[in-house]
Amino acid sequence: MTTTATAASTATRTAAEVRDSSRVHTILTAYLQSKAVFTALELGAFEALEKQGSTIGELADELGLEHRPTRALLVALTGLDLVRRDGDSYRNTEEASRFLVQGAPEYMGGFAEHQNKHFGHFDALDEAVRSNASLNQRVLKDGYRDQGAAAGEGREGTGRLIQAMRVSSRLQAGRLAQSAPLAGVDHVVDLGCGSGDYSIALAQHHPDLAVTSLDYPAVCELVRVNVQEAGVAEQVTVQPADIMQDPWPSTSTVLLSHVLDGYGPERAAALIQRVYDHLPEGGRLLVHAHMPSLATGLFPYMFGLILLVNTEEGEVRDSEDIVGWVRQAGFREVETSNVSLLSGLVVATK
Repeated sequence: MTTTATAASTATRTAAEVRDSSRVHTILTAYLQSKAVFTALELGAFEALEKQGSTIGELADELGLEHRPTRALLVALTGLDLVRRDGDSYRNTEEASRFLVQGAPEYMGGFAEHQNKHFGHFDALDEAVRSNASLNQRVLKDGYRDQGAAAGEGREGTGRLIQAMRVSSRLQAGRLAQSAPLAGVDHVVDLGCGSGDYSIALAQHHPDLAVTSLDYPAVCELVRVNVQEAGVAEQVTVQPADIMQDPWPSTSTVLLSHVLDGYGPERAAALIQRVYDHLPEGGRLLVHAHMPSLATGLFPYMFGLILLVNTEEGEVRDSEDIVGWVRQAGFREVETSNVSLLSGLVVATK
């Protein structure tokens, strides 16, 4: 090899190494981004910067902080494009005003609070990986331990979980309502409806569709409020139930949206079998979930770590897992498709 060729090879390798190192550096320091936003939300910084542009000193005085930490936080938020600097004054960007100011219609503060709780749990992720044991026992082998609340949380934990679900659900629900094969369908049973936002989206997109939404009693209290506020109470009936053992209404279509991943394979397969036995000939099961092979974003690949911390047996269920279970149950036709950045859809016909 000539000296010139060797130099060129070394230069190419170095450039590749620099690119790889930068990407890994970004991954290793990503926690700083979320923690900066969690802190700003907790301090009320976005509300203060929404009222008017503020200097470092003005914001520090309003929040009761010293200048140095205020400056560090503002620099971080500026780097995230959530705050814009104009001379010595700082104010929210349009994105921060839309999603991070309390009272805004699309406020994500509840979701951030829930993720901040996760942040604390993830300090012990290595323990969960080594022990294969849930750290907060939100979901036990047989189902949710306390209607959505983790150990020691009570109903506040249920409310926080449902609020967090709403943010994630809204990123997917409209797309699911558009892509779900519901032509000619007059009734859908939404098993484990969570926040109710998937039921709401189905009703809004299909005005002649009736939806029965089933979940734990404490969850249903919150779902009724969401349904009422969405203006679809005449279409959506909220019914308290343990979906694993209580009876379901008769229907030709069942939706399982982000339900199977909370359970171990035996419980997940048993639930699908129960749906098959419940449906009439020609009935359909719609399974919507964080399926990495069908989604287009990164989060479905990460979601299994959240399940490891929160559940005793839960895992991300990719399309091949779900297709295997529905075929085992007896469904004769199975189709898969992308729904959103976060999710995919399996449609199984009996």
